[in-house]
Amino acid sequence: PQAIRQGFEALANGGRYAMLGIPSGPVELDLARQVVFKGATLQGIIGRRVFETWYQTSALLASGRLDLSPLITHRFPLEDFAGAFALMRSGNCGKVVLTP
Repeated sequence: PQAIRQGFEALANGGRYAMLGIPSGPVELDLARQVVFKGATLQGIIGRRVFETWYQTSALLASGRLDLSPLITHRFPLEDFAGAFALMRSGNCGKVVLTP
């Protein structure tokens, strides 16, 4: 539940929030502030779409036809996770990868 709340706090105006899976307990949100006033879209993903999408994406990645490396703008050692999170909060990055 805390991660979900943090996700909504970080969500940009006009952002989309996709919920995959089921929270471990009830989640309390300020719908006016975190969804309505942000113009956010919330989509729950369950059932067949999850598995269909997972297998399609896995096959596409395995085929080598999809190169995701241009999306990765920064790499950090796991020990510098604080720096990685600071960069993500700044909004000056694409995808950030933490490596062990």
